[in-house]
Amino acid sequence: MRYAVLATTMVLAVTPALAKGDISRGRDIAIECFACHGKDGNAPSPINPKIGGQHERYLVLAMKEYKSGKRAESLMRGAVLKMTDQEIEDVAAYYASQRAFTEAPPPRAGANAQARGPAGPGGPVGPGGPGPGAFRFDKVERKATFVGLLAAAREASKQAKPLGKDVCAFSSSDAVKDSDADGVMDAFDAAPANAGEFARDSNGDGRFELCSIEQAQAIATFKGAALPVDKRMGRNYELARDIDAASVANWTPIGNCGPDDNCMMNRGKYGYMGMIDGRGFTISNLKMSWPERGGVGFVGVLGELGMVINLKLDNANIEGRSGTGAVVGANMGAVVGVSVKGKVKAGLAVGGVVGGNSGVVADAKVKGEVSAQQAAGGLVGDMTGGVIRSHATVNITGDRALGGLVGLSTFGMVFDSVADGTITGTSDLGGLVGMSTDGSVNNSISRATVSGQTNNVGGVVGFNSLSLVRNSLSEGAVTGGDTVGGLVGRNNGVVRRSYTAAKVTGHTNTDPLVGLTVEGEVKSAFADLAKLSAEAGVWSPKVNTSHDLLDFYCDKDFSGAIEPAERVAANYIWAFEAAGKAPTLRCAVP
Repeated sequence: MRYAVLATTMVLAVTPALAKGDISRGRDIAIECFACHGKDGNAPSPINPKIGGQHERYLVLAMKEYKSGKRAESLMRGAVLKMTDQEIEDVAAYYASQRAFTEAPPPRAGANAQARGPAGPGGPVGPGGPGPGAFRFDKVERKATFVGLLAAAREASKQAKPLGKDVCAFSSSDAVKDSDADGVMDAFDAAPANAGEFARDSNGDGRFELCSIEQAQAIATFKGAALPVDKRMGRNYELARDIDAASVANWTPIGNCGPDDNCMMNRGKYGYMGMIDGRGFTISNLKMSWPERGGVGFVGVLGELGMVINLKLDNANIEGRSGTGAVVGANMGAVVGVSVKGKVKAGLAVGGVVGGNSGVVADAKVKGEVSAQQAAGGLVGDMTGGVIRSHATVNITGDRALGGLVGLSTFGMVFDSVADGTITGTSDLGGLVGMSTDGSVNNSISRATVSGQTNNVGGVVGFNSLSLVRNSLSEGAVTGGDTVGGLVGRNNGVVRRSYTAAKVTGHTNTDPLVGLTVEGEVKSAFADLAKLSAEAGVWSPKVNTSHDLLDFYCDKDFSGAIEPAERVAANYIWAFEAAGKAPTLRCAVP
């Protein structure tokens, strides 16, 4: 249900008695449904039905019909396909226990008028709520987590020791003989007489060197019982040279979603928990095709303790079902300093670098193509995590929730990043993020061209739900049908200190800034250069201590704070070079 749209037509049927659903368990499973249906069943987008308080038996029947294919809706079927009958019961019980909602009062006159703010989860809409853009999690704490993950990855990168010149000089060159029967041919086995080993740590930095694609593949497929999979998945590895992967016809991802192929429930249990340091070397011609599988990538599932750093992929060709990305399929750890050129294709949660991200992706670059049905991004497909200082130049095609950087973001945060390329789909399309719920986009640029057939199409975010767009810029053309904007298509969050130079084309609810604002606000956002120059004072602090410094200064070292040395005019987020000329956003990666 992460990408789900439940039909509202009631189905009448007689069914046998079923096990009673558990509300608490159902809530844990339904976290994956919040982006489209809301935490309380009050769907943030009008194109998704409100299912809070819906009849429990109806929800069970509907989900089972999607799972069986009786209801022909590929997105819902993909979301519930791996659910057991008991899990369906639990999710139905949870949403049935929520309060039923009625339509909220219409907004005040004017497309960008501020309406009444939403209360907390499960509460009514009306006066006394936290107001527009009220968030349901602690963004300061979330950013601190990302700061910590990034710092750990950078420190790990510094700990690598120099490689010896003979690190890849093995004693045998026999590519057809496996002396120790461990599944690795002698020519690629650093220990051809030892059935319990296939690699070595010759420089003593705690990382086993990988000199061939066969060695790298052995992390997932090694047959020696003395080195079981759980031990291999916890060790650290590093590339010792460039590697050509053409000899492996169909790469088996390192780490997976478990025997039931259910990443939603298993998370990182069967994932890779160590570190792979590419050391700046390149794996070329990596290819894999697992169209019926989730967690597909060079690393299929990266656990919370896992890292992939300094790795380059060239001419990658990746296909999966869901949770699919060139570097990592499903990420709960840190993916830092990676570079990708290639193509990625899957149904749901598809990204050029990472498919599903609940960890952090930082200092990443990607160039290529991404195609999917829903939740597809140039960098990340679906995320609750963070993206930091990354750049995607990707052509993205699909249906819904497509973004130049991130397709679908729930509680996710984007910082200091850039998107180029094209986004082509139906609805909920954004130059940076397609659909953002309870998330934020900070100090970022879209130069991507965004083209949608129907509604919620924006130069930065297509549908901004209880989310923040701050200090961001769009320059690429934006085209859609209804709710089309140079910055945001549909907004019930907060847009502030942002600028667009995008050419915007639409039919209804179309505006140079925001197509339609409902229960949100737009402050200090401009599409008019002359007005922007006149209002430039609101874009830089008059008194340093009277503002949130992160609103006005670049956090150059991404420490989570603006140190005294960063509090200088040359470090203002926005630079105004001349009247009537578009401002420059300093923080985003070049």
